Amino acid sequence: MRKQLLLLSMLGAALSAQAQGFDFNKEFPYRPLTAWTPGMRFVMPDLSGSFDCPLMVFKGPAFMGTDLYDNSPNDKALVGTTFTFARLDGFRDRGHNNNGNGSNTDQVAVVFKAPGGKQYAHIINTPLAELKRAPDRNGAPCLVNLEEVERARRLLVGQTLYVLQAYISRASTRDNVQYLPKFVPVKIIKVAPGIGRAPVRLTFEYVGLQPQQVQEQNYIFSGTNGVRVAGSADLPADAFLKNFSFSDPRTSAAGTSATKWKAIQQGALVKGMSMKEVEQVMGKPKRQAESMEEERTTVWYYSRFQGKEWTLLFKNGILDRYATYQE
Repeated sequence: MRKQLLLLSMLGAALSAQAQGFDFNKEFPYRPLTAWTPGMRFVMPDLSGSFDCPLMVFKGPAFMGTDLYDNSPNDKALVGTTFTFARLDGFRDRGHNNNGNGSNTDQVAVVFKAPGGKQYAHIINTPLAELKRAPDRNGAPCLVNLEEVERARRLLVGQTLYVLQAYISRASTRDNVQYLPKFVPVKIIKVAPGIGRAPVRLTFEYVGLQPQQVQEQNYIFSGTNGVRVAGSADLPADAFLKNFSFSDPRTSAAGTSATKWKAIQQGALVKGMSMKEVEQVMGKPKRQAESMEEERTTVWYYSRFQGKEWTLLFKNGILDRYATYQE
């Protein structure tokens, strides 16, 4: 009986670990444009005037250079439309009605089908042969990859993660910015389509924080239709992996006192912090300088951290003093 209980306990722990985390690169693999397969689904998000999404409507069964002229649909009318990727068409832009006044360059139409059979294209100003040699190009960066949204919803809703960035409270005003703490647990309560390059919109609430704080942000997952992410060492600011952790960061900072850890969570500096603790607050410096006299002196420089310029001075690796400059 005791062995059975032990086995059940171990099984429960294994299932819990499986539920809490997953192989991110496996679930959200980067797929270059030339590896896209017919049937991949996308949706036109509400761009709210942020930028245009010039999908061109086909005039016939194949895309011609003449389709570039007098034929740009109203993006707002396409909001909510689901598109399926069809193929890549190479063509030469020969101008309106083939009058020779076009760019006369070889380009690629990324072809999508809409309900009813109508075809649309996003244009890439690169020859198809060159695109195949260097495939890391966007498909139609304003469209949202629905497969990533659905996979993120299945894997993340109800999960408790830890935020790696200090977020700005929705209740903040321009003159009274409140930075919500980082490294604290949050619960994912909703996943929805975001906007093109950051296709997944996560809604999450801070666990145990009063008053209750709910945030909504768009994130990059694989970068398949925007910015390459999976397996990348240099992540863009709105990458999921740069913003969330499945494990509690506090467990890897056992040597940090409770006072310093609270300051780190609030994005504040405390004299006596180590360089590692300062990096947990501010990230890596923009540049640094070092001198050796009776003691090792190191100066770190930051720009645009919480809207200010920062200069930090360390003595033998310990924060001694710092100054800020308003931009």
